[in-house]
Amino acid sequence: MTGRILPESEQLNLSGEDISGSDFNIQQAQEVIYQFLIKLVHHNPPETVLQEFRQLFIFGKEPSEPHVKTALDTIIASKNDKEFRNTLKRSCYILINNWSSKRSYNFIQNLIQLVGDPPLKPTTISPSMTRLKGYVANFVDSHDYQELKLFSAPYTAEYEAEQQHWSHRYTSYLLVPQYLDSRNPIEQRETAKNLSRRLRKKFKFDLAMYTARYDSPNFNSDKKISNPTRLGPHVIQLIKKISSRQLLVNCRSYADHLNQYVTNKDYQDFKQDLKKYLLFLINTPVYSGILDQYLFARLDSLYENHHLKPISGDLLLRTCRRMIEVLTTEDGREPSTLFILLTNRGNPLTLVVILLKIILICKYAQTHLDVCIAQLIRYYENSTEKDCQWLINFLEVFKIVFAICTEDTQYNIVKLSDNDDEPDAYVMDLDNYRVFSQLKGTDLRNADLRGTDIRYMDLRAADLREADLAGADLSKADLSLAKLSQTNLSGAMLDRTELSGAMLQDANLSGASLSEANLRCADLRQANLCCAILKSAKLRRANLQQADLSSADLSNASLNSANLVNANLRYADLSNADLSQANLKDVDLRDANLRCAQLNWTQLNHANLSSANLDRADLSYASLCHANLQKTNLTRTDLSNSNLSRSDMSKALLRHVNLTGANLNHANLLDANLFNANLTDVKVKGTRFGNNSGLSEPMKQELKQQGAIFG
Repeated sequence: MTGRILPESEQLNLSGEDISGSDFNIQQAQEVIYQFLIKLVHHNPPETVLQEFRQLFIFGKEPSEPHVKTALDTIIASKNDKEFRNTLKRSCYILINNWSSKRSYNFIQNLIQLVGDPPLKPTTISPSMTRLKGYVANFVDSHDYQELKLFSAPYTAEYEAEQQHWSHRYTSYLLVPQYLDSRNPIEQRETAKNLSRRLRKKFKFDLAMYTARYDSPNFNSDKKISNPTRLGPHVIQLIKKISSRQLLVNCRSYADHLNQYVTNKDYQDFKQDLKKYLLFLINTPVYSGILDQYLFARLDSLYENHHLKPISGDLLLRTCRRMIEVLTTEDGREPSTLFILLTNRGNPLTLVVILLKIILICKYAQTHLDVCIAQLIRYYENSTEKDCQWLINFLEVFKIVFAICTEDTQYNIVKLSDNDDEPDAYVMDLDNYRVFSQLKGTDLRNADLRGTDIRYMDLRAADLREADLAGADLSKADLSLAKLSQTNLSGAMLDRTELSGAMLQDANLSGASLSEANLRCADLRQANLCCAILKSAKLRRANLQQADLSSADLSNASLNSANLVNANLRYADLSNADLSQANLKDVDLRDANLRCAQLNWTQLNHANLSSANLDRADLSYASLCHANLQKTNLTRTDLSNSNLSRSDMSKALLRHVNLTGANLNHANLLDANLFNANLTDVKVKGTRFGNNSGLSEPMKQELKQQGAIFG
């Protein structure tokens, strides 16, 4: 959240100072309101903040700090509609910026709705209140409010897709002019930039998911799959065409070649090379003729006074920006002639590829291209979806091409048949190919992916911190080295998922299914795995320090050399689990099932194992100093050479247990059942025995001679 809280010496004292009239005092009054809202939104729940906002701007009443109402009255008394609009605008963005960072999206919608449709109140004769209502109404009718509404559209898209205006599907582009405009409040610019990025990343992610699921050999045509585009299933063929060798790879290679030698060219020679580059793979004479007439003719006369000068980075950027304008909108409002000609010939891919080629040689022109796209959307936004279907078709192809041609998303097409009879290296039967998508290192922080189907996805090293994946299906996905700290994965399906080296600190995995998942070397410190299913999961060297694994199913899991210090494993099922050489110091294993578990060489000092079931477990060479083993079932357990000094095994069941060479010094075995226990070479100095069943009189005498205490 941006904004600086002023020290008291700088804040305006409105209680006794006459501040009405001057622009300077209006600015001071505005700052009082901004600082009030910044403090309010930082220290109060959204419900309280919304109520205070309503009191001030809608009802014209005093909020919790009365001097803030005096500040608003000063602005209203100035009769300056523009200053009031600026005040209300920035006030809204202060709240939106903060709520967006905290993912309180429903309150953003509530705020925008409150301003646009304020609740009815009895009419008042107060001139100040009448003017306030008029100013709010003017704000709602302004372009500022239309920009504000963009921050609500993405959060209603999931639920009201059919009712939404078609232009809302391109909010990520409409937000670009907002964050580039230095006249806008800093809060508006920050929020617009963050939301635009998030919407684009979500589209890339949704497109990759749709591609992976639709083109899967296990695809069920009867199952509904969310298509993030408006192109229907034809989008798969388009992706294959874009990803095929005759388009994307060659365009990138050509762009790299052009950039490599651009510094050795003068501007005029560069223009000639640029024409060849833009015509590359355009084999239709009609398109070539259109480009020659409307684009290259303009390029020839562009910056002629620089023709004999070496091409510079600044000149390259200006040239690319100018070409983008010729291809989209030259006046920043209406579509250019070339745009109309290329988009109305039925296949917008040609125009999109030309724009892509420009960005491939000058990535810094991307924001200018986005602004031009936003201007085209604004020009047609009052038209119906039916009337501008041709534009929507272009925008969909544009979104797809630019989503695919980014560094963090990789699409590969693999041939399925062995037919090598393709007549031309640049002609492919795309039906013989399957497309695979990979999202390497994708930034999906704070993403809302609840209930999504992301099976088999490649999300290696993806950043999913604080994302919401509750109930999502991530089975067999690759999340190795992924950042998942504080991520909500409650109830998620992660069976056979690759999570080696993943960072899951403080993640919520309660009730998640992780059967046979690979979590080797994963960081699960303080993670919530309550009631999680981890059958046969691989957790070798995983860090589960202070993790909550209560009631979790870890049967047959591999936890060898894992760090479980201070972990909560109460009621957990660890039957047949491998915990050899693991660190279980101070762990809570009360009532846990450790039947047949491998615990040899394990550190269990100060562990609480009361009422646990360790029947047939292997605890040889384990360290159980000061461990609580009260009422624990240790039947047929191997405790040979283990260190049980000062442990509490009172009322424990030690029938048929192997204690050969164990250290029982100062341990408590009162009322323990030692029937048929092997006590060969045990150390029992200071060990307390009582009425232990299973100990013969000769054995008692022998133990007393070694320092044991009876009675």
